[in-house]
Amino acid sequence: MQDTAPGTTDTARPDAWTALVTVDQEAAAHLPGRQRRALNQGLALITLTAADWDLIGRSLADAPDSATSLDRFMAAVMRSAGFPESYAAPVLFIEIQGDLQSSVLFADRRVVASFARAHSGPDGPVNHALRRLGVDRGAHPDESAALGLRGP
Repeated sequence: MQDTAPGTTDTARPDAWTALVTVDQEAAAHLPGRQRRALNQGLALITLTAADWDLIGRSLADAPDSATSLDRFMAAVMRSAGFPESYAAPVLFIEIQGDLQSSVLFADRRVVASFARAHSGPDGPVNHALRRLGVDRGAHPDESAALGLRGP
């Protein structure tokens, strides 16, 4: 099941589900028209849509060197998803394709951690990045469960 907010479409990449996780209060203040789903622990999920990926693709096509660095790629993702340059809260990029995951943690306008494609699970890339983001798993089996985050 895709975890998309009402009114959004599935990702333009049929083989992968992509989303951003960030601080809900900051997202509400800086992205007032953007669909998001509140998660536990004060975070929010923003599913990247086909329209977002069209903008990301155009941005990278206009500046092909942007694709050579995760910092530049994430800046293109943030811009295309509507985040203003002034957005200071950390943002976690998630990509899930079948049982494989990747994640990139972006804070202070730069990549602070990236977790390569690997299998999902409590020590998988998404949960590892969520720990770096400060998510407390508590009594839950992993950080994703603690947030109520459901991927595809």
